[in-house]
Amino acid sequence: MRLYNLLETDQARSRLALYLNHFLIFLILANVLAVIIESEPSIGRPHSGWFWRFEIFSVTVFLLEYLARLWCCIEKAEYQGMPAWRARLKYAVTPMALVDLIAILPFLLSLFLTLDLRYLRLLRVMRLMKLTHYFQGFNVFLSVIQKELKSITGALVVMLVLIVIAASLMYTLESQRQPEVFGSIPRSLWWAVVTMTTVGYGDVTPLTTAGRVVATFIMLIGVGLVALPAGMLAARFGEELRERKRSLHLHIEQALADGQVDEAEYQLLKDLAEKLDISDEDLEKNIALLKQSNRTGRCPLCGHQT
Repeated sequence: MRLYNLLETDQARSRLALYLNHFLIFLILANVLAVIIESEPSIGRPHSGWFWRFEIFSVTVFLLEYLARLWCCIEKAEYQGMPAWRARLKYAVTPMALVDLIAILPFLLSLFLTLDLRYLRLLRVMRLMKLTHYFQGFNVFLSVIQKELKSITGALVVMLVLIVIAASLMYTLESQRQPEVFGSIPRSLWWAVVTMTTVGYGDVTPLTTAGRVVATFIMLIGVGLVALPAGMLAARFGEELRERKRSLHLHIEQALADGQVDEAEYQLLKDLAEKLDISDEDLEKNIALLKQSNRTGRCPLCGHQT
């Protein structure tokens, strides 16, 4: 239970948990910085021994962390009542556990396989994903992505269809004037992608009048179409935050039905706030505001009678 509290629960409850989480965050960032610096031959080659020792130390720490999280995951509420082996197996295939596995996978692969150094470094940079353990915003963002996945997928499919249509049109209109660029539909796809996404590198431009007219409409459509997924995410992100705060607000009201929040109720509220990625400060503020509302009979925010 203590190991679970150190790794998985709110780090503000324990000074040791705070130090441990800060150390792991520092180690993750130091690893990514080491990969970046090591890619410079004038630095990486003369100090290869130092980088190798640092890699062994980091992998050892990440491996111990992974095993510790795998061992204590049975303390999670969603795994209560399961056999230990099944709970650990279920946890091992969760996105967060797979991220932890990716952190140690490059080193383990290099022991048994001959890998291109460039791809090995790319896998090591993926350790940045471990930061999702320590920053609440990542969990909210992932939740928003999951809930809007169908809408975003639909927008991406529409964009893909329009890109193929645009590439086909430009192939038809421009292939004779620029066969090296628009000589086939696959060659035209590069132009269609950079134009539809409004990047517009300018390395490929239509020469025919019809091609320029089509390109104008494609660029205008692209401006609105590319912004569509971003608008969906922004709207859903705000809605997700409001839903989480509303849920916490309702539970606080229930806890205050008798006029006070006892220790057991407060612990349940803290667990809920942690699950919803709401800070302890916001929890305390909401409890204080609702207590004030109950005493005065008025909303502390707008002043109206409650």
